Amino acid sequence: MVNRLVLKGTNYEIGFKHGTLARSQIHACLTNYATYFANAGMSPGDVKSLATKFSETIKLLVPHLHDELRGIADGACVPLLDIVALNSRSEIALAAKPKNGKSDESSSDDDDNIPVPPDGCTTFAETVDGRQWLAQNWDWQTSQLCNLVLLEITTPLDSPSNARMLKTMTEAGLLAKVGFNSEKVGVCLNALRATDLDTNKLPLHVLLRLVLESSSVADAKERFTTKYGDGAACFGHFGIADGKGEGHAESWEIGPYGIAVIPRDAEGRLYHTNHALVEGVKINEVIWLEDTKERLMRLKELVFASDKKTDVKTLAVGPQKDRIFSFLKDEDNFPNSICRANDDSQPGLLGEMQTVFSIVMDLKEDVAWVAVGRPKQVLEEFTLEFF
Repeated sequence: MVNRLVLKGTNYEIGFKHGTLARSQIHACLTNYATYFANAGMSPGDVKSLATKFSETIKLLVPHLHDELRGIADGACVPLLDIVALNSRSEIALAAKPKNGKSDESSSDDDDNIPVPPDGCTTFAETVDGRQWLAQNWDWQTSQLCNLVLLEITTPLDSPSNARMLKTMTEAGLLAKVGFNSEKVGVCLNALRATDLDTNKLPLHVLLRLVLESSSVADAKERFTTKYGDGAACFGHFGIADGKGEGHAESWEIGPYGIAVIPRDAEGRLYHTNHALVEGVKINEVIWLEDTKERLMRLKELVFASDKKTDVKTLAVGPQKDRIFSFLKDEDNFPNSICRANDDSQPGLLGEMQTVFSIVMDLKEDVAWVAVGRPKQVLEEFTLEFF
């Protein structure tokens, strides 16, 4: 069962309860990520140095969330920098270069080719007849399945989030990942690997929390560009949408350079996997998941095939939710499919990746459905909504 944490109070109190109730999971995350960082060639000294810089940036730009990180650390009985490192895990493993230029497990003449375990995902958004849908498979290390938490947070009235409520599926010790809020705003994350890094900007998982503290897509964009450093510490993709009015969704390829926005296509849809789609942006991208382009093409094939069978506008909420889940269950190119499974042909951590959870959000109604594990072999499922 996913550990469900209902949290409220000051940001420090929210963090302390999170750290206390998920203490054993946080300790397990720290153990797993120590291995993950080492596999990326990052020594403990490298990790601490980067965490120190990010702690300073978070404290400067979003002090209320730095308070929450302190609370998590105190509740879990671990150093603050360990929790900051967890919340900077994408930056540390996917963007930062180790000082010696070599992995702890293997060496390479090219720092960009260090064998980092891939962090794959498939995201889809669709606006149909005024109803905004947002969905994702989150693919990650199988060992993190037991460290999933559902955070249900009522933010403080005196914080920048103005007492908004949010629900996010994430890993124990992290501020947020994929989820939605009581203002009908939802967000998904796709990892994109590039060697661009700016420790004066906020880590991706901190920014995901800030999306969930926003009142709309436009509000999130305004906050990011005027208050939070105009971009992210490393490269990534946010699928962000809100269910207000006729619905609105955008793809953000966000990084140290700022935000490149991909609008919906003519059918009101967005698709994204694990490679950059915006042309002309100067980034040092590394394609480390060869199936990313295949998954993107396959997702579009599935949607187009569905269009030929069904008039999407005639579907009720239940059938539409099932339709989107059917895309997330697809096993074409197994095991490196949209519904990913462990790949025994790959060594070590490289072969230990699967779909850890799937989520489909109907943001007009502010409801989401979660399937834990591979959606073809569900371990647990539940519905999330605000009352």
